[in-house]
Amino acid sequence: MKRKVLILTGILLLIQSGCSPDRSSNFELYLTDAPLAGLEHFYVTISQIYLRLEDGTWTDNLLAGPRTYDLLLLRNREEKVCQADLPPGTYTGIKLVITNAEVVVNGRSFQININTPLTITVPVNFTVLEDGKVKVTLDFDAAQSAVPDGNGYRLVPSIVVKKISY
Repeated sequence: MKRKVLILTGILLLIQSGCSPDRSSNFELYLTDAPLAGLEHFYVTISQIYLRLEDGTWTDNLLAGPRTYDLLLLRNREEKVCQADLPPGTYTGIKLVITNAEVVVNGRSFQININTPLTITVPVNFTVLEDGKVKVTLDFDAAQSAVPDGNGYRLVPSIVVKKISY
């Protein structure tokens, strides 16, 4: 079940150090969300992030461990998810692996069943130059991603590239 999604990051150095939001680097990935009425919280756990190189190969996992985000706290603001020193080149995709999700409505929590990790690939095209810096912002649209389903919700991730800046 592949859909538009979010996130990117990568580099061979991250294999050893993991993706850190506090290091200086040539690549930064941010996450944001548009406003949404009705939901109090929408928690999503991202366990892995990969970047696809122009030749079709993928970087190793850029995250040191799972990170949980409340998408509704990202309304009209950006949060740094990851940064890395990437080798120069063109990157064409961001793959993100979601392992958990939960929606809170009127004080009631609805755990979204994710039996096997959900892998989402977001098409993107950016080039890392040897002395440059790239910032990619993904919009994880909570309004389209939390779909009411009988007595709860199901996750249908809607993630798009909001902007790329150099």
